[in-house]
Amino acid sequence: MESKVIYRQDMDADPEDFNKQQEFARRSIDHIVADGITDQRKYAGFAVAATSVTEITVQPGRLYSGGKVFNRADEFTRDFTTSLPVVGRKIVSMLVSGQEIETDIRSREFLINEETNQAEPQQVAMEQRRAANLDTVAGEESADPVAPLPGAGYLEIARIELTPAGIASVTMLTGNRVVGAQDLDTRMLSMEAFKARTGPQVQSLSADIAALTAGQASVVSLDMYGRTLGRLAVLEAKADVPQEAVDSSADFLLDDGGSDLTYAGSHVRIEEGMRFPVTASTTGSLQIFDALNPRAKMVNGMLFPAYTLAERMRVGPVTGEVAVSSYSYATHEMVQKTVSRTRIRYGRARRVSSSIAWLKNGLYDAAALAFRRLDEDWAIPVALWNRAQQLHFFRRYRYCWIDTYEEPYWEEVTTDHSVNGTQVAETFLNANDMWLGAVGLNFTSLAEEGPLTLAICETDRGLPQLDKVVGRTTMARADLTVGEVQIPIGPVFLTGGQRYAIVIMTAADHRIGTVAGSAFPEGTFFYVLDGAYQQGDATRDLAFSLHSCQFSAARAVIDLAPLELAGGIADIDVLAPAVIPGSTQLSYEVQIAGTWYPLEGSEDLPLGAGGSLPPLLPFRAVFTGTPDVMPAMSLNGSQIILSRLDKDLTHISDIRTLPGAGSDRIQVTLRLEDFDETTQDCSCQLLTGAAFGTVEEPVSTLDRTVDGDALERVFTFELDAPVTEFRIKTTGHIASALAPFHVAMRKDWAI
Repeated sequence: MESKVIYRQDMDADPEDFNKQQEFARRSIDHIVADGITDQRKYAGFAVAATSVTEITVQPGRLYSGGKVFNRADEFTRDFTTSLPVVGRKIVSMLVSGQEIETDIRSREFLINEETNQAEPQQVAMEQRRAANLDTVAGEESADPVAPLPGAGYLEIARIELTPAGIASVTMLTGNRVVGAQDLDTRMLSMEAFKARTGPQVQSLSADIAALTAGQASVVSLDMYGRTLGRLAVLEAKADVPQEAVDSSADFLLDDGGSDLTYAGSHVRIEEGMRFPVTASTTGSLQIFDALNPRAKMVNGMLFPAYTLAERMRVGPVTGEVAVSSYSYATHEMVQKTVSRTRIRYGRARRVSSSIAWLKNGLYDAAALAFRRLDEDWAIPVALWNRAQQLHFFRRYRYCWIDTYEEPYWEEVTTDHSVNGTQVAETFLNANDMWLGAVGLNFTSLAEEGPLTLAICETDRGLPQLDKVVGRTTMARADLTVGEVQIPIGPVFLTGGQRYAIVIMTAADHRIGTVAGSAFPEGTFFYVLDGAYQQGDATRDLAFSLHSCQFSAARAVIDLAPLELAGGIADIDVLAPAVIPGSTQLSYEVQIAGTWYPLEGSEDLPLGAGGSLPPLLPFRAVFTGTPDVMPAMSLNGSQIILSRLDKDLTHISDIRTLPGAGSDRIQVTLRLEDFDETTQDCSCQLLTGAAFGTVEEPVSTLDRTVDGDALERVFTFELDAPVTEFRIKTTGHIASALAPFHVAMRKDWAI
């Protein structure tokens, strides 16, 4: 109570004091209602129901208005027999208003003479009441009636629709009803349940939106693009070739198919053009500088920013069980995909070659050229080139080349596994990108011996695909207990919007908890009989939980082992298995003169500026993402090459064979890019005769500028006798290894 009346010993009583005491209490309650419940005009109670064809009854209720509470304690009835419409329909509004009245009239004795104590009776009101009054207002009769407008001071609580036959409907206006604390509590419980179910997915939407935005940049079909470039390549190869030429050839120098790198004297590098070879290099793998770095976490060779596991999904509680051993025993063959790779190459010698436009014309294994390590010899089958080209993205900047693969796991490099035992599986839809760190399974009973293998695989039309496993782990029997067990796996990256399967294989009589099929309609439980998955079991699903990585920061900087090359570093080539979701970024930085520079910032990176080549460079990786999704890289299987170039180049082509009697007039054209005649030189010769021991010099050399800054150097050879076989020898020299040129294309024709 905000105010109170003070009473003192032996003080006379004044009726006004008692009235003030009540007024103070009422005023405080009015403030509580206005501040804590509502200061608007609302109602509570007053349930309206039709009790006969023409009569309604309104239950007791209260009107809230400006903090004041007006009460009606008895029922209200109204008969509409005389108000029914004649032909159409009519809407009647039930209204409530508030009024302060004085009631409870009684006879009380009032003192009129204090000396004689004479009194006389008077009829007075003993109670002041805030009363809620109910009334109805009828609208106009019409085929499409509208409700009447309530007057000032009235609140509409219900609408009654009348027809000539009687009351058609009664509609409560719940928008005018006061919201009670119990209603708010019920709503809050519903919201908390909704948040617990969808909160993790909603929190990850920023990552998905960013990935969706990035994906819009590549809306052109790479297949159509490659076909178009293939046709352009044919036209380019035939340009300037005389009609009477007996043969012609063009080599865009994107692979070594037109080169003989084992020929005596060959000293060249084929890498998106004919380029100067390295004179010094070192090859190794990426290493973390400090294995105890609290900002980093190494798991199975994968480097992650620091994280903890948080529950992402739960299916439960357990209401049944399944005995895994009750199904067919077999040998299950699995093919595990590996983390796809990214590559970044930096060096002032890395100038962009125009021949890169032909990389995806269907003639080259582009993904193998970009992602194959020096110690590997794998190739993508020609039938799969188109798919690999669609997933391989490359960016070429001056000094910096970047190659990425769109899928987090690829089938170009795989690992095979065999597991003996029985198998069950449960599919689930992964709503958002996440790193899955553990799967929780509920064991109701365990055999005395026998390990358990758990795999995460992709699905096709809802069926688990054991030839597309993305994660696998085996738990020893000693690590299993009755109850829920979190089985660590990976972490494995799961793409949002894709369906995956949890596959469980064991030869032991382990029993795993299940739920009724209606409890998890998003998934399907599968088992294997006679070596094949049977129709999904709709009566039950596995009880399981998924636990994802929650990263401690949205940006993490992790120092890697420094880069070192005696004599100086001019070129850095980093190839590593990495998962870089669309909303994240993984970059490498080197430190020069106390300042960190990203390799991607090629124009600003001063490596080699002024001719100075540092022999030692501090090196680090920068991970950027969200607490839900971050990039990760594998140090296992990584490769880093540090090098600097030689100043001389010698290239020997593969054998060129001419049809028929051959030719004695041959023309060779080299497209030179970033060529400077003042400090660089490039020449060409033909090798003919026995064992190609005869060296033929050109009779003329012609230079012409094309496409603005490229130089086409045309060498014309006139031989003493026709030849049917020859090789083309190209030599080059540069004054500075930091300013080389490259040959983007070589074409020749013979008459």
